[in-house]
Amino acid sequence: MFRYVLVRASEYPLLDSGQAWPGFLSSREDAILAGLQFLPRRRKWLLGRAAAKRLVRQLSGPQPVAEAGISVLNRPSGEPFVLVEGRGEWEFPISISHRSEVGLAAVPEDRGARIGADIETVEPRDPALVRQFFTSGEAELVVSSGEAADEVVARIWSAKEAVLKLLGLGLRLDTRGIAVNLHGEPFLECPAGWQPLAVKVGVEAPAPPVSRLLRVVWRCEANHVLTVAVAG
Repeated sequence: MFRYVLVRASEYPLLDSGQAWPGFLSSREDAILAGLQFLPRRRKWLLGRAAAKRLVRQLSGPQPVAEAGISVLNRPSGEPFVLVEGRGEWEFPISISHRSEVGLAAVPEDRGARIGADIETVEPRDPALVRQFFTSGEAELVVSSGEAADEVVARIWSAKEAVLKLLGLGLRLDTRGIAVNLHGEPFLECPAGWQPLAVKVGVEAPAPPVSRLLRVVWRCEANHVLTVAVAG
């Protein structure tokens, strides 16, 4: 269904200062990092690239390309894509997410599929998030979950983010147009250690990506929720 990697900030000592380590960035990426002024943004950007490059190298065969030969860039829509030196654009779509001290990258096993991945921390959140961005049914799930409310909020929000990334829309679509049910039907392709979610996308969303088979799965990693959505 998909492949993914997680990286942690503790693996990269220079990340605390927002600096790239030798041999990590391509010249294109060097120019992008130079334009990022604020330390938190630089750290998140580097963490996402670390996850993406590790995954690309894992999937590039017995002679993986050097990190600096991989450029992880963004289209005007914000969607990430990968250029490999001497080979052109990488054939797989990729999705990147970062939260707290963890970076996530995922690619579908089917080159023609679309993918969206998201990672969220399980932590108390402003109640306005639920009021403004959740459907009434999702809000009821949060209220009824008692002490597990923080995890339920993270699971629902992460699912919405993953599907929006798959659609290539980010938060340009009303998040209430994506309805999440925490108990999806099991399916054969569900990866081990992951659980299915039932997600319904409203009619106002673009039809082509979701007219094909949409699968959304999630799992917990320590105090993080990971969600991956694949269509195709």
